[in-house]
Amino acid sequence: MGREFLAVNCTIFFWLLALIAWYFNAPSLACLSGVCALSSFVIHIKLNQANHMFKKNKSIDVSPATAPASLPVEEKESVSAKKQDATVIASNVCFEGNIASNGHVYIYGSLKGNIEAEEGLIKIIHGGLVEGNITCRELIIDGNVVGQCHSQSLEIAENGHVVGTLAYHQLAIKKGGKFSGQAEVLPAETGKNNVVGFAHEPTISDTASANTTKPTEKNDKKKPA
Repeated sequence: MGREFLAVNCTIFFWLLALIAWYFNAPSLACLSGVCALSSFVIHIKLNQANHMFKKNKSIDVSPATAPASLPVEEKESVSAKKQDATVIASNVCFEGNIASNGHVYIYGSLKGNIEAEEGLIKIIHGGLVEGNITCRELIIDGNVVGQCHSQSLEIAENGHVVGTLAYHQLAIKKGGKFSGQAEVLPAETGKNNVVGFAHEPTISDTASANTTKPTEKNDKKKPA
Protein backbone atom coordinates (compact mmCIF):
# COMPACT_ATOMS: atom_id res chain seq x y z
CA MET A 1 0.00 0.00 0.00
CA GLY A 2 2.96 2.40 0.73
CA ARG A 3 4.36 2.07 -2.80
CA GLU A 4 0.98 2.61 -4.44
CA PHE A 5 0.33 5.86 -2.56
CA LEU A 6 3.92 7.15 -2.55
CA ALA A 7 3.28 9.44 -5.54
CA VAL A 8 0.07 10.73 -3.95
CA ASN A 9 1.89 11.54 -0.72
CA CYS A 10 4.62 13.33 -2.65
CA THR A 11 1.99 15.33 -4.53
CA ILE A 12 0.35 16.43 -1.27
CA PHE A 13 3.71 17.27 0.28
CA PHE A 14 4.89 19.43 -2.61
CA TRP A 15 1.48 21.13 -2.85
CA LEU A 16 1.59 22.09 0.85
CA LEU A 17 5.17 23.26 0.41
CA ALA A 18 4.10 25.47 -2.49
CA LEU A 19 1.31 27.00 -0.38
CA ILE A 20 3.70 27.70 2.49
CA ALA A 21 6.27 29.28 0.14
CA TRP A 22 3.58 31.44 -1.46
CA TYR A 23 2.41 32.48 2.00
CA PHE A 24 5.91 33.59 2.97
CA ASN A 25 6.44 35.48 -0.32
CA ALA A 26 8.81 32.98 -1.93
CA PRO A 27 7.43 32.70 -5.48
CA SER A 28 10.36 30.76 -6.90
CA LEU A 29 10.07 28.07 -4.23
CA ALA A 30 6.30 28.03 -4.65
CA CYS A 31 6.61 27.47 -8.42
CA LEU A 32 9.16 24.74 -7.99
CA SER A 33 7.00 22.97 -5.41
CA GLY A 34 3.96 23.25 -7.69
CA VAL A 35 5.88 21.68 -10.59
CA CYS A 36 7.02 18.81 -8.34
CA ALA A 37 3.46 18.29 -7.11
CA LEU A 38 2.15 18.15 -10.70
CA SER A 39 4.89 15.70 -11.72
CA SER A 40 4.10 13.41 -8.76
CA PHE A 41 0.42 13.41 -9.70
CA VAL A 42 1.21 12.44 -13.32
CA ILE A 43 3.51 9.65 -12.13
CA HIS A 44 0.72 8.33 -9.91
CA ILE A 45 -1.69 8.15 -12.86
CA LYS A 46 0.85 6.32 -15.05
CA LEU A 47 1.56 3.74 -12.34
CA ASN A 48 -2.15 2.99 -11.94
CA GLN A 49 -2.54 2.43 -15.68
CA ALA A 50 0.46 0.08 -15.78
CA ASN A 51 -0.84 -2.00 -12.87
CA HIS A 52 -4.26 -2.29 -14.49
CA MET A 53 -2.79 -3.59 -17.78
CA PHE A 54 -0.58 -6.10 -15.95
CA LYS A 55 -3.60 -7.57 -14.13
CA LYS A 56 -5.46 -8.03 -17.44
CA ASN A 57 -2.55 -9.88 -19.06
CA LYS A 58 -2.21 -12.17 -16.06
CA SER A 59 -5.88 -13.14 -16.14
CA ILE A 60 -5.69 -13.92 -19.89
CA ASP A 61 -2.67 -16.22 -19.43
CA VAL A 62 -4.27 -18.21 -16.61
CA SER A 63 -7.71 -18.85 -18.15
CA PRO A 64 -6.70 -21.22 -21.03
CA ALA A 65 -4.87 -23.53 -18.65
CA THR A 66 -8.01 -24.18 -16.63
CA ALA A 67 -10.31 -24.81 -19.63
CA PRO A 68 -9.23 -28.38 -20.57
CA ALA A 69 -10.02 -29.64 -17.06
CA SER A 70 -13.68 -30.13 -18.01
CA LEU A 71 -12.93 -32.46 -20.97
CA PRO A 72 -12.29 -35.73 -19.02
CA VAL A 73 -15.67 -35.41 -17.29
CA GLU A 74 -17.50 -35.40 -20.64
CA GLU A 75 -15.48 -38.39 -21.88
CA LYS A 76 -16.29 -40.41 -18.74
CA GLU A 77 -19.99 -39.68 -19.15
CA SER A 78 -19.99 -40.85 -22.78
CA VAL A 79 -18.12 -44.08 -21.91
CA SER A 80 -20.51 -44.91 -19.06
CA ALA A 81 -23.50 -44.30 -21.33
CA LYS A 82 -22.20 -46.82 -23.92
CA LYS A 83 -21.88 -49.57 -21.31
CA GLN A 84 -25.60 -49.67 -20.55
CA ASP A 85 -26.61 -52.70 -22.69
CA ALA A 86 -28.59 -54.91 -20.28
CA THR A 87 -32.36 -54.70 -19.77
CA VAL A 88 -33.46 -54.96 -16.14
CA ILE A 89 -36.97 -55.21 -14.67
CA ALA A 90 -36.46 -54.23 -11.05
CA SER A 91 -38.15 -55.88 -8.11
CA ASN A 92 -41.61 -54.57 -7.07
CA VAL A 93 -42.16 -53.51 -10.69
CA CYS A 94 -45.02 -54.89 -12.84
CA PHE A 95 -44.41 -54.46 -16.56
CA GLU A 96 -46.89 -55.29 -19.30
CA GLY A 97 -45.60 -55.55 -22.87
CA ASN A 98 -43.07 -57.31 -25.05
CA ILE A 99 -39.28 -56.96 -24.77
CA ALA A 100 -36.88 -57.34 -27.72
CA SER A 101 -33.24 -56.95 -26.75
CA ASN A 102 -29.82 -57.50 -28.34
CA GLY A 103 -28.16 -57.91 -24.94
CA HIS A 104 -28.92 -59.60 -21.64
CA VAL A 105 -32.27 -59.39 -19.81
CA TYR A 106 -32.67 -59.70 -16.05
CA ILE A 107 -36.13 -60.04 -14.47
CA TYR A 108 -36.41 -59.23 -10.78
CA GLY A 109 -40.07 -58.16 -10.82
CA SER A 110 -43.03 -59.38 -12.86
CA LEU A 111 -43.58 -59.24 -16.61
CA LYS A 112 -46.68 -59.97 -18.65
CA GLY A 113 -45.52 -60.32 -22.23
CA ASN A 114 -42.99 -62.00 -24.47
CA ILE A 115 -39.20 -61.69 -24.25
CA GLU A 116 -36.94 -62.12 -27.27
CA ALA A 117 -33.14 -62.01 -27.07
CA GLU A 118 -31.88 -64.51 -29.64
CA GLU A 119 -28.18 -63.81 -29.03
CA GLY A 120 -28.36 -62.94 -25.34
CA LEU A 121 -28.92 -64.31 -21.85
CA ILE A 122 -32.26 -64.12 -20.06
CA LYS A 123 -32.26 -64.73 -16.32
CA ILE A 124 -35.35 -64.88 -14.13
CA ILE A 125 -34.18 -64.02 -10.63
CA HIS A 126 -35.66 -65.67 -7.52
CA GLY A 127 -38.95 -63.87 -6.89
CA GLY A 128 -39.38 -62.83 -10.51
CA LEU A 129 -42.39 -63.83 -12.64
CA VAL A 130 -42.83 -64.00 -16.41
CA GLU A 131 -46.19 -64.75 -18.03
CA GLY A 132 -45.40 -65.12 -21.71
CA ASN A 133 -43.10 -66.75 -24.24
CA ILE A 134 -39.31 -66.58 -23.98
CA THR A 135 -36.86 -66.93 -26.87
CA CYS A 136 -33.11 -66.62 -26.30
CA ARG A 137 -29.71 -68.28 -26.62
CA GLU A 138 -29.31 -69.05 -22.89
CA LEU A 139 -32.07 -69.14 -20.28
CA ILE A 140 -31.68 -69.44 -16.50
CA ILE A 141 -34.89 -69.69 -14.48
CA ASP A 142 -34.70 -69.19 -10.73
CA GLY A 143 -38.19 -67.69 -10.47
CA ASN A 144 -41.58 -68.51 -12.00
CA VAL A 145 -42.38 -68.78 -15.71
CA VAL A 146 -45.74 -69.52 -17.30
CA GLY A 147 -45.46 -69.95 -21.06
CA GLN A 148 -43.26 -71.35 -23.81
CA CYS A 149 -39.48 -71.32 -23.43
CA HIS A 150 -37.31 -71.69 -26.53
CA SER A 151 -33.56 -71.69 -25.87
CA GLN A 152 -30.38 -73.46 -26.89
CA SER A 153 -29.27 -73.84 -23.26
CA LEU A 154 -31.96 -73.98 -20.59
CA GLU A 155 -31.44 -74.29 -16.84
CA ILE A 156 -34.04 -74.50 -14.08
CA ALA A 157 -32.35 -73.53 -10.82
CA GLU A 158 -33.19 -74.51 -7.23
CA ASN A 159 -36.07 -72.03 -6.89
CA GLY A 160 -37.26 -72.24 -10.51
CA HIS A 161 -40.79 -73.28 -11.45
CA VAL A 162 -41.93 -73.56 -15.05
CA VAL A 163 -45.44 -74.30 -16.31
CA GLY A 164 -45.69 -74.65 -20.06
CA THR A 165 -43.56 -75.93 -22.92
CA LEU A 166 -39.79 -76.27 -23.17
CA ALA A 167 -37.84 -76.42 -26.44
CA TYR A 168 -34.09 -76.77 -26.01
CA HIS A 169 -30.78 -78.25 -27.13
CA GLN A 170 -29.44 -78.65 -23.59
CA LEU A 171 -31.53 -78.89 -20.42
CA ALA A 172 -30.47 -78.91 -16.76
CA ILE A 173 -32.87 -79.07 -13.82
CA LYS A 174 -31.23 -78.65 -10.44
CA LYS A 175 -32.48 -80.12 -7.18
CA GLY A 176 -35.52 -78.15 -6.09
CA GLY A 177 -36.47 -76.98 -9.57
CA LYS A 178 -39.97 -77.79 -10.81
CA PHE A 179 -41.39 -78.26 -14.29
CA SER A 180 -44.85 -79.23 -15.45
CA GLY A 181 -45.80 -79.37 -19.10
CA GLN A 182 -44.26 -80.65 -22.33
CA ALA A 183 -40.58 -80.77 -23.25
CA GLU A 184 -39.17 -81.01 -26.76
CA VAL A 185 -35.58 -81.43 -27.90
CA LEU A 186 -34.78 -79.16 -30.82
CA PRO A 187 -33.34 -80.84 -33.94
CA ALA A 188 -29.68 -80.47 -34.69
CA GLU A 189 -28.65 -77.67 -36.97
CA THR A 190 -28.52 -78.58 -40.64
CA GLY A 191 -25.11 -78.92 -42.23
CA LYS A 192 -23.34 -80.33 -39.15
CA ASN A 193 -24.64 -83.94 -38.84
CA ASN A 194 -25.45 -84.82 -42.44
CA VAL A 195 -24.15 -88.40 -42.98
CA VAL A 196 -24.63 -89.91 -46.43
CA GLY A 197 -24.67 -93.71 -46.83
CA PHE A 198 -22.36 -95.07 -49.53
CA ALA A 199 -23.06 -98.24 -51.57
CA HIS A 200 -20.59 -101.09 -51.21
CA GLU A 201 -18.21 -101.12 -54.15
CA PRO A 202 -16.62 -104.46 -55.23
CA THR A 203 -12.92 -104.77 -54.49
CA ILE A 204 -10.22 -106.70 -56.38
CA SER A 205 -10.45 -109.64 -54.00
CA ASP A 206 -14.20 -109.88 -54.56
CA THR A 207 -13.81 -109.98 -58.34
CA ALA A 208 -11.06 -112.58 -58.10
CA SER A 209 -13.14 -114.88 -55.93
CA ALA A 210 -16.07 -114.53 -58.30
CA ASN A 211 -13.94 -115.58 -61.29
CA THR A 212 -12.57 -118.62 -59.50
CA THR A 213 -15.94 -119.97 -58.46
CA LYS A 214 -17.46 -119.99 -61.95
CA PRO A 215 -15.37 -122.90 -63.41
CA THR A 216 -16.07 -125.10 -60.39
CA GLU A 217 -19.77 -124.65 -60.95
CA LYS A 218 -19.39 -125.84 -64.56
CA ASN A 219 -17.40 -128.88 -63.51
CA ASP A 220 -20.03 -129.82 -60.95
CA LYS A 221 -22.71 -129.70 -63.61
CA LYS A 222 -20.76 -132.01 -65.97
CA LYS A 223 -20.25 -134.87 -63.48
CA PRO A 224 -23.86 -136.11 -63.36
CA ALA A 225 -24.00 -136.26 -67.16
